[in-house]
Amino acid sequence: MLRTPITATLVAALAIPSLGFAQGDDLCSRAQNISGIGIFPFDNSAATTGAPAGCSMARDVWFRWVAPATRSVTVSTCGLTTTPGLDTALAVHPAGSCPPSAALVCEDDSCRLDAEVTFQATAGEAYLLRVGTWASASYGGTGFIEISLGGSVGGCSEPSSGADVVAGDLDEAIAYGALGGTSAYSFATTACNVGDEELLWVAQSSDHPVVAHGLYRFEGGRLEQLGTGWAKHGFAAIQRELCCDCIPSGSMSALGVGCSDPYSGYLNGTQSTLGPRVEVDAFTGAIAWPIGSSSNVQPASSLLDRRVQVPTEALDPVHHPTAIYLAEAVYAAPDDAAAGNHFDNASHRPYERTGAMVWGAHQIEPTGVTERGLPAIASWARLSATALVREVRVPGEGALWVGSDAIPLGAGVWRYELCVFNLNSSRGVAGLALPGGAAPRQLGMSYPRAHSGEPRRNDSWPGGIAGDRVGWTAPGAAGDTEANAIGWGTAFSFWFTSDSPPSDGVGELTLHRGAGPARLPVPLRVPLATGAPVAEVVCDAVVNSTGLPGVMLPGTFDGSTSQLELRAIGLPPGAIGMALVSAAQASVPMAGGSVGTLCLGGTIGRSVGATTSGVDAAGELDVIADLAALPQGLSTVGVRPGDTWFFQVWHRDVQATSNFTQALAVHF
Repeated sequence: MLRTPITATLVAALAIPSLGFAQGDDLCSRAQNISGIGIFPFDNSAATTGAPAGCSMARDVWFRWVAPATRSVTVSTCGLTTTPGLDTALAVHPAGSCPPSAALVCEDDSCRLDAEVTFQATAGEAYLLRVGTWASASYGGTGFIEISLGGSVGGCSEPSSGADVVAGDLDEAIAYGALGGTSAYSFATTACNVGDEELLWVAQSSDHPVVAHGLYRFEGGRLEQLGTGWAKHGFAAIQRELCCDCIPSGSMSALGVGCSDPYSGYLNGTQSTLGPRVEVDAFTGAIAWPIGSSSNVQPASSLLDRRVQVPTEALDPVHHPTAIYLAEAVYAAPDDAAAGNHFDNASHRPYERTGAMVWGAHQIEPTGVTERGLPAIASWARLSATALVREVRVPGEGALWVGSDAIPLGAGVWRYELCVFNLNSSRGVAGLALPGGAAPRQLGMSYPRAHSGEPRRNDSWPGGIAGDRVGWTAPGAAGDTEANAIGWGTAFSFWFTSDSPPSDGVGELTLHRGAGPARLPVPLRVPLATGAPVAEVVCDAVVNSTGLPGVMLPGTFDGSTSQLELRAIGLPPGAIGMALVSAAQASVPMAGGSVGTLCLGGTIGRSVGATTSGVDAAGELDVIADLAALPQGLSTVGVRPGDTWFFQVWHRDVQATSNFTQALAVHF
């Protein structure tokens, strides 16, 4: 897997600080805890060399990671180093003792000077990830490791159960020209069936995939979806190999197991085969056929219609010289959704301007590699070392992704950037609210415009400030199917400034329609409330029956009564949960017969808030901690200035005996 090296523009955007061993520890016994999949910084420029058996490398730093699922895992530095000429090496060890036993896998120079390893992981098991340099290299440096689920040599080693369509690749971009300040584009895509059953691809019916595209820009710490197009309806499947070894179907009306099917940029831009997104339920995969059967579709009348429409100025290098662009493809298919495989349907790839113009439109071309199974918003964590990006599930329904970051402006002022992406929720999003900190102001938002007769109004969401909260709401959203809500494959961006520094916290999305909870709590980078303690999410968590790990976050703080609200989100609705507290952090996999990891050590207090509570329909459990009397053994202890306390929720789960959330470190 070869990646294009990180460019100077991207390095500048990352602005990586010199944090010594804060980005991987020099000692195995103090390995830094990291969790989940994604991009994580490392710095081995000042590291010394350990001597574990069976793997030779220099200047090693250590991370401790707990597997969220039983499957193969790939760890890579390919194209992710930021020190020129850095020659990286990687190893994975069982997390039993230090120095550890022989490496499970060890690799150097998998992709030029960078390294990549794949190993078989077991859910709940901890592993030590060792990042260093070639043993004879003369210096260390900085960069990132990428942890992803899956990976094999020569094929899909772990096919999903049932049909599973992913965007295996995005390629050429077609610029059609510009009219009235708007440019039109289409993108080539190759679909892959990474499942163990054939994927239906029946023309002139509702049994085929659709793919929709969007274009994003990252600039000045802000990620925005500039424009979207209508959904391309598939009509025939060619049996080729891109992602896996192909077992071809006997018909072009199905995509065989492991097979891929390419659609050119011009084919994806054919206006007669593009239909409104509103005619697709991305959660169920249901597709209205023929095109226009459930909405008033008018014939295309210009080169812009139905294609990805972007403001021409948004790609102007004079006004946006440092901008980074990302294109995204999002699939939906009925058999993919029926198999429960519709959470990996978005992929993205970076694009750059060529400098040429096509009838007034800026020409762009792909660079780097396609990030399969991840929407464009996932790249925010790579583009900014301080961004927080998380997938959240709507209980009993689809998935949303939320990203947030805090940009220091100087003089104690911060700009907060937020983005909400709808992967496949038919309920949609019609509101966002979060703490605003001290003196919130300068609220703004951006979103891609509906066009070509798509039945969605382009009303801007008015922002508002109420007490210590800021928020935005879609006008007239209640009961209005054409309100400007965040539909599938669409991202809205929001921002404001505040005089409060950032902390891990919780915001709230308002869902647009459908049965179930009207509001959904989401983890965000939020302004710290005046006088509140700084909090950060720590330790690892194993996924629960929602498909995601539970997260522990701070709620409101009341210094006058010494009360701190604790909020656990992403839990199985209806489960029973209990908050725990300790002054010490640890990592104990499968504690007490649980499938999860206990992140607390020393004396552990149970039933914080003197209660065992039920998780609500939104997957949230709230507890009020009395900071003057935290339970510790048979007594209680009061919090003192300078203390750090760790909180975590234990909960029952329908798929196992019990599980744990991530932990919350609160610094008083």
